[in-house]
Amino acid sequence: MENTCVYMKIKPEGREGYINIHKKGNVWKEVLENLKNAGFKKMKIYMLDNYAVVYIEAENIAKAFKYLGKQPDTSRWNEATSAFMETQPDYDSEEVVKQLECVFNFENGVQK
Repeated sequence: MENTCVYMKIKPEGREGYINIHKKGNVWKEVLENLKNAGFKKMKIYMLDNYAVVYIEAENIAKAFKYLGKQPDTSRWNEATSAFMETQPDYDSEEVVKQLECVFNFENGVQK
């Protein structure tokens, strides 16, 4: 299992809209199905000022993003959220989203 943490910049005036569209019941079922089918096991979004900080777990993160980038609903979702976001995932790039550097990893009682 792989994990990473990524970030995207949210427009100051779009912060509340971004949060609202991600609340339970507001995310399109097609988007949730695509995340599952892509192989994402866990995804959590935290807000830090105007940054969405996203924790991700998947068997193969690069493969999961590649799958997600090919889905028509992903493009529609990105269009719907573009009013809120300064940066969007770039599925045609080697670095789909900006990753944070992991400087401390503590799991199950052990530093890794």
